[in-house]
Amino acid sequence: MHCIALLFSVVTLLTTTLTTPALADPILNEVCYDGVGADADEVFTEIFGDAGTSLTGWSLRGINGLNGSTYRTISLTGMTIPADGVLVLATSSATGSVLGARDYTASVDWQNGPDAVQLLNASGTIVDALQYGDAGVYNAGEGAYAADVLAGYSLSRDLLGTDTNVNADDFTAFSTPTPGVGPTPAVPEPATLFLMGAGAVGLVVRRRRARRML
Repeated sequence: MHCIALLFSVVTLLTTTLTTPALADPILNEVCYDGVGADADEVFTEIFGDAGTSLTGWSLRGINGLNGSTYRTISLTGMTIPADGVLVLATSSATGSVLGARDYTASVDWQNGPDAVQLLNASGTIVDALQYGDAGVYNAGEGAYAADVLAGYSLSRDLLGTDTNVNADDFTAFSTPTPGVGPTPAVPEPATLFLMGAGAVGLVVRRRRARRML
């Protein structure tokens, strides 16, 4: 009975650890900046991070690709990353799936590219940035720039939330934006978890037997 209880505890611990990875900092996850027709009802910006993280003092900044100047700053003070780890910002004119996913209202109708969106922490340090389209010397993202997408498209990380600090590699154009759908880290199959747990229990049992033999 003790071994079964220990096995259950180990599997539970492994499941929790593997499905809730800790992030060093929140990151930009998906950005839709150009809607079809009037932008405001479709645009949104996602921030992915650990649930419960306070963004007080943090901000988003829009960078103009024509001259590198800041054309808009959005304060994130008072905002907290929700339980699913995906914070969705959308405008007051949001409709449909964007409205349904919206956590906070903000002026995230960013300029069309080439431009950039930057995420800054409470110290004013840029912790993540997305450059879409080539602004030349005024590129303000991470590494090679991502595509400047067509109206109705979004730029999104993959389902693992891959962050290599190279926009061109990390962000892909999505013809169907997915507001509120964040990264889903890979989880081992139940059988794999059982074997991992059983192995851990076996190790504990062997150690106990070795001590008795001594």
